[in-house]
Amino acid sequence: MISPHSPRQPRRTRGFRSAAAGVALLAIACVLGACGMEDEPLPPAGAFVVPGTPAPTETPTEAPTPVPTATPFPSPTVQTLAGTPSATFAPVSVGQGEATVVTVSHPGAAFASVRFLGKNYPLLRDGDIFWAVLAAPLTAPLGPTMATVTTRAPGGGTPSTVEAPISVVAVDRPVDYLIASAAVTSVLTPEAGVTEEFLRSYEQFNAFVARPQWDGVMVRPAEGFISTEFGQGRSINGGPVGSFHSGTDIANDYGTLVRAAAPGRVAWAGPMPIRGNTVLIDHGAGVMTGYHHLQEVLVDLDDEVDPDTTIALMGSTGFSTGPHLHWEMTIYGVNVDPMTWTERVFAPER
Repeated sequence: MISPHSPRQPRRTRGFRSAAAGVALLAIACVLGACGMEDEPLPPAGAFVVPGTPAPTETPTEAPTPVPTATPFPSPTVQTLAGTPSATFAPVSVGQGEATVVTVSHPGAAFASVRFLGKNYPLLRDGDIFWAVLAAPLTAPLGPTMATVTTRAPGGGTPSTVEAPISVVAVDRPVDYLIASAAVTSVLTPEAGVTEEFLRSYEQFNAFVARPQWDGVMVRPAEGFISTEFGQGRSINGGPVGSFHSGTDIANDYGTLVRAAAPGRVAWAGPMPIRGNTVLIDHGAGVMTGYHHLQEVLVDLDDEVDPDTTIALMGSTGFSTGPHLHWEMTIYGVNVDPMTWTERVFAPER
């Protein structure tokens, strides 16, 4: 094999007396065109060429493919709502520990919310209106106040706001003078209180079904007599009134059937240190009912229930002096009187 970097070596030929003579004759022959190499192209620098094979040709370099540019999306159209939203309340004044329904109308609005007593609430869209159930805590300050309603057009834009007046009024509630044994009161430890607040804040009331599941009034969840009303100030063993009763107590025998007060989904089920064995049902739109001090729980998480569904058996677990159902109702975690919901319908006005 011939190296491209070495001079070509001629064959040894008879009749030449020396290599020099042979080189001279070969040179003369090439000058005269006798060596047959006049049309052979020179190999490119650094290329390796096998004698007798065509020299490689350069492959043309393809032009680089242009990188496509992103097609700009059109900017969303920002709309501005005409006028201001209108808001009404039913009832027009709300008692401490009670609820009211706000109904908002603003043609063209796509989103709406309300700020009431220091908390923000989402408003549900229902056709051409927005609405929500609002709660006044038992400790809400009395007197006139303002609810701030905010609406937005599709795509955002500048929000529209309006201040809607509403009053918080007092509700006459008696004091509950409870006598409890040392064994019963022993569960009222600081640790138990912290545990219950943690469960309520981070597990029980941190998510809600958006759409309302109830239709009409709610039903009493158990047979029996009301032993303690909602909102009563509580004095334990002759002590000062230190708290308010957060639900309605319905007393009856151990094992009395407990049913759901309205259609909904089981959002939580398990033991609590003070409220005892518990079931919570999410009825949508921030409304939940709680069933406490149960002897036995008969439903599981995410079960769909209605007033015909038996969810538990009445008991006396947790802080309890005897068999009864402690029935609670909350609106976005704020306790209200559940018995009021057995007497009137909370729904938007049209």
